[in-house]
Amino acid sequence: MESQAGRTVFVHSTESADVRDAVLRYFDNKGMSVLTVAEFLKEQKQIVSQLDHIVVSASMTDLKSVIKIAVEHDLSIGVLPLGSQKQLAQYLRLPKSQDEQIELAFKESGPAQDLLLCNGEVVFLKATIGRLPIINTARDVSIWNRLQKVFAEFRGIRLLGFEFITASGKKIETAACGCAILQHHEGALVSRLVTNSGSGSDGMISLIVASPLSVLSYLKFISQVYKRDIKSRSAPSTLGYIKAPELIINSEAPLAVEIDGETVSETPVKCEVLSNALRINKGPGAVDTLSGAVSTKEQIDINNLPIGSELAKAKKKAIPFFSYASEERFKDLFIALKDDAHLNSAYVVLMVLSTVLATIGLYQNSTSVVIGAMLLAPLMAPIVSIAMGMLRRDHHLYKRSATKIVVGIALALGSSVMITLLFPHKPVTNEMLGRLSPSLLDLGVAIFAGIAGAYTKSHKEILQSLAGVAIAVALVPPLAVAGIGLGRADPYFFGQAFLLFSTNLVGIIVAAILTFRVLGYSAAIKGKRSIGYVVLALSLITIPLYLTYNDIVEKLQWERSWQKERFLVNNKYVIVQKAEVLQKHGRNVVIMDILAREHLTRTDLDNFKQKLQSNFSKKLVIRANIIYIL
Repeated sequence: MESQAGRTVFVHSTESADVRDAVLRYFDNKGMSVLTVAEFLKEQKQIVSQLDHIVVSASMTDLKSVIKIAVEHDLSIGVLPLGSQKQLAQYLRLPKSQDEQIELAFKESGPAQDLLLCNGEVVFLKATIGRLPIINTARDVSIWNRLQKVFAEFRGIRLLGFEFITASGKKIETAACGCAILQHHEGALVSRLVTNSGSGSDGMISLIVASPLSVLSYLKFISQVYKRDIKSRSAPSTLGYIKAPELIINSEAPLAVEIDGETVSETPVKCEVLSNALRINKGPGAVDTLSGAVSTKEQIDINNLPIGSELAKAKKKAIPFFSYASEERFKDLFIALKDDAHLNSAYVVLMVLSTVLATIGLYQNSTSVVIGAMLLAPLMAPIVSIAMGMLRRDHHLYKRSATKIVVGIALALGSSVMITLLFPHKPVTNEMLGRLSPSLLDLGVAIFAGIAGAYTKSHKEILQSLAGVAIAVALVPPLAVAGIGLGRADPYFFGQAFLLFSTNLVGIIVAAILTFRVLGYSAAIKGKRSIGYVVLALSLITIPLYLTYNDIVEKLQWERSWQKERFLVNNKYVIVQKAEVLQKHGRNVVIMDILAREHLTRTDLDNFKQKLQSNFSKKLVIRANIIYIL
């Protein structure tokens, strides 16, 4: 055996009889000093002066008792874990073979490392206070068992008041469900959450504080844990991170302190580090010091923790499904929304230009020009702002946003009416017709566009996607078509187009309100009355949208059923080759190509029309192109 330690004793407990037998077989029972833990503790005063190295195989409690003696007398340690001590074996990166473990345990120890103490008790892996779903779970547990434990621990969880005091005197008051105290190690899932800037010999303590403000934020945190990059330097959502050479932890009520799986103390807790006090054998894969410079300065990352005025809201009987509101946390968003609700000259100019451009594009039947008008239109911003104003019952934000929207609608209608009156010819193009039959599908587009708009506004890094949302929902073109209807003095034209705009407007507002609520920008839906009016409007709008959608489905079915169908008209066969049903001025217009072998008279065509009319409740107008075949 290379580099075998000097004077060595093997200390074991009753649970490690099989390990003791393996050690004796390995050394052929030659010159091996073997003691039970009880014998060693009883005779320590007489034998420690004759030792250089101790090899231990025992329970965690007995192991710590031996470690204290080894630290006190500057002895090195080798560990042979029990079969149940998988996390310990992981932490020490021990080989899987028992013979290799024995060889490693009896070697000379490597560099010294720090020893963490909490209220004087040795912390070998980690200490936890409170409830820490998922954080306090071993990494070698199956995903199914891990998830079962996570959700079992999460039931009834709530945030409690905590106070953390660092060695520099920095005092942090927050609310959390629990915290974990550790040094750099890889024995549990919590190791993924430690910033990659510490080691086992830097004289620092790492504290992870868990504060899920809602069920949704907790679920988001779980996903972050499993896909987290170990090199990340920022704490995941719902977590705070403190690194200091000494910590004092207080809680509003006494909480049990669990150290390495055993409850041995309660808060308040004083955590300290004995620098380079422990010399313990580890496997070649263990990392005590990280590459590069290791920071020994205090680090405090509490951006995800409730502080200040948030504390009163955070301390609740149970964690809510949605997060609570915080002006401080979402300050940038609220400032941006208030700016969006402000009526200024730029908004007026852009509304007029975008509507004029859209109206001309509609008359030209140019899709590209209409899309350009969508990108130019500034109407989406105040709609998202009014959603936040309604949600939080911010009357100032609500009124300013509503005023800006009404002004925008008036400018759009006025501009499109003016262009229509100036236009010498008033053709009805396909671009216009495409906005005269709003249905439930359009409401679906508006709802998802509202979700995308609110979500995009909430995240600066994807703010450029707001242009795509504006194209998807198309607010200005329906207004331009409605203005064209006014200019043509056509109530049906105006009504259908304005219904489409109203669908987009109401759908976006409702979806944005719900999205902001889910994202945690309000503790509750405060403006219930105003939101109730919007939901009522949505319900009323849904009725004609459903009817239109139903008509569209029926028309498609009719069109398909007519394809290649043979009609017998006065003993003459007529085949419908192509059929399309349109609505114009409240009437059903059927445009079709029909095939016939014999000449069709007016009487034949009237008879054919009656057969088709039986499928419609409204008067039918048929425009048929008759193709005679041989």
